Amino acid sequence: MTPNSKEAEESNPKILSGLMLIILFVSMGQSVYWQTMPIIGREFNFSEIEINTLVSISAAMFIVFTPFWGRLSDRIGRKAVLLIGLSGYVLSNLIFLYSASLGLIGYVTGFSLLMILLMARIVNSAIGAASRPASGAYVADVTSEEDRSSGMGKFGAANNIGTILGPVLVGSLVGLNIFGINIPQFGLLTPLIVMSILMAIAAVFVYIFLPSGDSVSEAETNGSGIVFDRNLKLLLAIGVIIFTAFALVQSITAFYIQDRFAYNLDETAKTTALLLGTMAFMAIISQLTIVQKYKGSPLNLIKFSLPLFILSCLFIIFSPNFLFLYAGMAFMGLGMGLASPGYTSAASLNADKDKQGAAVGLAMVAPGIGFALGPLLSGFLYSSSMNLPFIFILPLFLLIIVFIRKLEQIN
Repeated sequence: MTPNSKEAEESNPKILSGLMLIILFVSMGQSVYWQTMPIIGREFNFSEIEINTLVSISAAMFIVFTPFWGRLSDRIGRKAVLLIGLSGYVLSNLIFLYSASLGLIGYVTGFSLLMILLMARIVNSAIGAASRPASGAYVADVTSEEDRSSGMGKFGAANNIGTILGPVLVGSLVGLNIFGINIPQFGLLTPLIVMSILMAIAAVFVYIFLPSGDSVSEAETNGSGIVFDRNLKLLLAIGVIIFTAFALVQSITAFYIQDRFAYNLDETAKTTALLLGTMAFMAIISQLTIVQKYKGSPLNLIKFSLPLFILSCLFIIFSPNFLFLYAGMAFMGLGMGLASPGYTSAASLNADKDKQGAAVGLAMVAPGIGFALGPLLSGFLYSSSMNLPFIFILPLFLLIIVFIRKLEQIN
């Protein structure tokens, strides 16, 4: 799967840099969708439940199809699957944009429009899901075992940067009809159009500049597949806990600061952006500094993150003022910046080199489950007490320690 020869070794840093750009675009694409869907949904008079259903089903499709694309990349090559994901995003987004345009004109409305948009989003998530496992496995291919955590740290940093840039793109372009299309409120679709153009450019870049590598025959793939053993089960459990806790905190941040400090909607929106932006920025800092210099076991990166997570929750729960809350969110970002590449690297190193697609594909199920469970749990917990979500996740971090010790005993 990896490019062969000394020439490939020399080109690996360039390949890795190109992959970071692709990952950034992929992350931006998802972020732009999350940010624009509520705005578009309100324009079509969809209820919050209907809008959230679109988002939830999209997330479910990602969970279902990511392992499939990961395994396929082991057989037909990373580049082929990455091109499928990027071009699939563009084509399905065009279907979504066309359907939304019909809604803006008034040709299709109500439940029929909702179903058309839902089908477009299902196609987008199902095919677009190919990009992440293919790019993540590509990173594993071009990094040594010693540098795997460093490579996954860059992978995570690019992902976080894209998550930050997505809302920036939406905030800058939403509502602007820069393409001169004579359709009412067409400017609401501008961010999605621009993102489609960027994804098309990314697909061209992949086709021209990234090497194809060597695919693995189906016989070889079937002969030494991923074994769903105790190691993998424990790793997935650790990943689900980490991403569920992180998603839970993200989903209640706006409610928490509004209720805690009695902010109005404008103050809440600005403060939420500041806190979540800081959290993402601190994750990037730890991924581009600490993780890049670290050469040990990736499980230790998860261990190092746990005190930061616990400290974060304690700062938030007992915060006497906004400064302590801000510090707590910063600690959360630092912890996530260590835990995420540590988890992905551990999953990658748990598999043979010819099964990196399957390994990374399975590993990425955990974030999908986490970001589905987190918001669901947060609603029930927060309705009882604003601090209960943070109290709830504290013992979960202690449970991770137990799982890591079991992994170390097995190995």
